[in-house]
Amino acid sequence: MNTQTARIEEVCSHQSDLAAYLDGELSPGEELELEMHLAACRSCGDELNEQKKLLQALDYALESDRKIELPANFTRVIVANAESRVSGLRRPQERFKALFVCVALFLLILLGFGSEVKTVLYTFVKFADQLLAVCGFAWNLFYDIAVGTTVILRSLSHRVVFHSSIFFAALTGFFVVLLLVFSRVALRSNRS
Repeated sequence: MNTQTARIEEVCSHQSDLAAYLDGELSPGEELELEMHLAACRSCGDELNEQKKLLQALDYALESDRKIELPANFTRVIVANAESRVSGLRRPQERFKALFVCVALFLLILLGFGSEVKTVLYTFVKFADQLLAVCGFAWNLFYDIAVGTTVILRSLSHRVVFHSSIFFAALTGFFVVLLLVFSRVALRSNRS
């Protein structure tokens, strides 16, 4: 008879309620029922005591002011491990899987909208159309400014460079000064 009661106590269905009891998640009626069961079931009482000991040990470990000593290269090891594990995201197969998941989620969202899909898609298309119009305007504006600036600078530089003796003299003087500076630097480096 002892082995029979031991088997019944091992498979007690109330052991799953012990964590909820300790956390205060049971209703008053369920608590009363479990407490009455704990008075009769030795296995559940022992399990409850073990869980209480575990919680006390965790509380003690979390409340202690002891500092954990980390190895000197701890950060480098963590960063190296993290970078090596992200390498899978760089493979084309992973990108395809990510794209597939995004498309599947988009389709699930569409299914979630139900009969409002038509309205949502129409709004999305209108928004995308307006966004593309603004982006196109900005692109054309910057392109036109760049082309205009290039034409003006080319025209001015062509006139200044090829038709101005002052620019030619200044350019020649600049190269002479540059040559003198480099020769001085070369002489100082040879003396050292």
